[in-house]
Amino acid sequence: GRAFTNKGGYLGNFTPFIDSLSEKSLYWENFLSEGGRTFAVLPSFLGSLPFGKNGFNELGENMPQHLSLLSLLKHNGYNTSFSYGGDSRFDNMNVYMQKNNVNSINDESSFPSGYIKMPPGQSGFSWGYGDKELFRRFLETKENPQQPFASVVLTVSTHSPFGINEQETYLQRFEQRMNELGFDDQKKREYRGYKNNYASILFMDDAVKNFIDQYKKRPDFNNTVFIITGDHRMPEIPMSTKLDRYHVPLVIYSPLIKRSAKFSSISTHFDVAPSLLMWLKKSYGLQIPSIVNFVGSGLDTARRFRNTHAYPLMQTKTDLIDFVKGEYMINGNNLFRINSNMDLTPVEDKAKFNELKAAFDLFKRKNEQFIQGKKLMPDSLVQKYLK
Repeated sequence: GRAFTNKGGYLGNFTPFIDSLSEKSLYWENFLSEGGRTFAVLPSFLGSLPFGKNGFNELGENMPQHLSLLSLLKHNGYNTSFSYGGDSRFDNMNVYMQKNNVNSINDESSFPSGYIKMPPGQSGFSWGYGDKELFRRFLETKENPQQPFASVVLTVSTHSPFGINEQETYLQRFEQRMNELGFDDQKKREYRGYKNNYASILFMDDAVKNFIDQYKKRPDFNNTVFIITGDHRMPEIPMSTKLDRYHVPLVIYSPLIKRSAKFSSISTHFDVAPSLLMWLKKSYGLQIPSIVNFVGSGLDTARRFRNTHAYPLMQTKTDLIDFVKGEYMINGNNLFRINSNMDLTPVEDKAKFNELKAAFDLFKRKNEQFIQGKKLMPDSLVQKYLK
């Protein structure tokens, strides 16, 4: 979540490494996830796909054929993979990856001996392998890439119940970080109510740092693009607004970047795949179809605050109640203006509410057609590119 990530995060910056990386990157500070839980991230980020009734992945084996960032890269000679520290059957992530013909799925079932799982919670359940172990395993499986590759790594340590290896070390680091941020005693007492949450965030930040540091030693580092985002804001730490749940950073880091930039315009996960594919087409001759199944229209690279997009946001698998268009958001029957710091101000403006509701209703009608079985792509295009 952006609330505790990077400069300007209203809860304080608990990701000092990602913040330092952002200053060398293309960084969108006002970026939004498309879902309030993990279920939405893979289809929206990689495929810019509609939600369906309960999220695209809930369709399971009935997911319609479609094209995505991964499938189109594979068509162009890339080796594709998905790595996750837990069970990839969660939210049908494995089925989604299989539908996109990825070369390999690496989850907790494929970790060899010598790796340590996260400590179990009170129920005895562990989400799997923590972020440091996940990145260590990823680097081991990608030691000598023989062809271009596109890999997705989904971390899990910043997830309830927030039990991590090295817990005491990172609880001490949390206390140290509060001192570094200049918190007074009262604020420290408030934050200690979520000490395990913040410790897990600091642990994740270190895991990313270790990963990038190790990657810099590899010969393929100078040819690699790293994309870092959140699947959603951690909801266990109280949120300030209805938009806060979706407010996450987007960082694109690479030695290939000629100069860094910070963008204050709003974009979402829907916009990532369209922009990356068009960049690769223009710069490297990537073969992609002229017709795509994308909801998004591409990342906005305006430096100033604005929003040129009109998209729904799905809070949970049963709550499609949020819609953002321009500098306004509707949540249920309430209208808000989005401020430049991504706070919300309630607004009474019937005409503006009706404008957003009409756009939201249009999306819902198209989404309903999809639910009723309408195809996303012509069969001929899918057969040409999905192989």
